[in-house]
Amino acid sequence: MDDAALWSAYAWPDECLRVNFVISLDGHIGAPDGLSGGLSSPEDRRVFHMLRAGCDAILVGAGTARTEGYRAPAVKLEWQQFRQRSKAPVLVMVSASGNVPDIEGAVTVDGTDLAAVIAQYPRILCEGGPHLFASLLEQRLVDEVALSISGQVGGTGRLLPDEVRASFTPRHAHTADNTIFTLWRRS
Repeated sequence: MDDAALWSAYAWPDECLRVNFVISLDGHIGAPDGLSGGLSSPEDRRVFHMLRAGCDAILVGAGTARTEGYRAPAVKLEWQQFRQRSKAPVLVMVSASGNVPDIEGAVTVDGTDLAAVIAQYPRILCEGGPHLFASLLEQRLVDEVALSISGQVGGTGRLLPDEVRASFTPRHAHTADNTIFTLWRRS
């Protein structure tokens, strides 16, 4: 799938909170080393950067930002031609304790009013972690889920606790690099 077709397949609605995760075939969110990168592939990283290029803000839990080594977001050159915004997305970290990594330009929120964050940024890409995802689902704030399912088995961590429930309808799917890439819209 070329860049234009991929951009079209994952086209952002005018307002949307989209969650993005890569998981193993058996549902783990981290490779054996505990990081999501071990589940990723070249196509997964391509989709990841394409999703970032379409959003106004990247929402992430402070623990995920620390664990995964987050830095200030930038839009990759190959996606700039599709982006309709001049500035890179804002990184918004959620932390109840205020214990966040020092990342230039990042905004910190305590998570008590995530609806206010959504009102400020029309297109938000949530990159985790699982506690933040569960909270967003419980508050019915998630519009879409971009889920990459790696062909690997084994790893660490769970995407959601058992008691969280929601229903989604498929919007897109394609395969590459032993991974299934899907996009789901809340039903």
